[in-house]
Amino acid sequence: MKRILFASIFLSSSVFLYSCKEVNENDGKTRVIQDSLINVLPTWQALKIKVEEDRSKMIIVVGDQQFYNASPDEKSKKAEKLGEMILRIYGKDNYLEKGALIVTKDVQNQSETPTDGISTPIDFVSLKKVVYPAK
Repeated sequence: MKRILFASIFLSSSVFLYSCKEVNENDGKTRVIQDSLINVLPTWQALKIKVEEDRSKMIIVVGDQQFYNASPDEKSKKAEKLGEMILRIYGKDNYLEKGALIVTKDVQNQSETPTDGISTPIDFVSLKKVVYPAK
């Protein structure tokens, strides 16, 4: 009985430690995105990044009064550059498939769905072909 109890505790703690490692690994990558964001959006002031549990979808919410007024074409170009940067950070074998760059003029924003948010899609599947072309 003691062996079964010990084995179940050991197994549970191993799973817990593995889960923590995955969360910390993702947190490290989102920190790199935050540190690198100035290269794509030099006037950003608020940032919220959400990665879905299955890691196939990422939402990036940026508070930036100046970029908020940019043309849809400019937002699309910046979303593409941001997507390429994210793929380089996450590496070739990631699960990302789609995402969105949401821009709000609220520089204090902490919401994933700001009321004034303008969303631009990020197609990671297509961008992977650009960032990591087949040889």
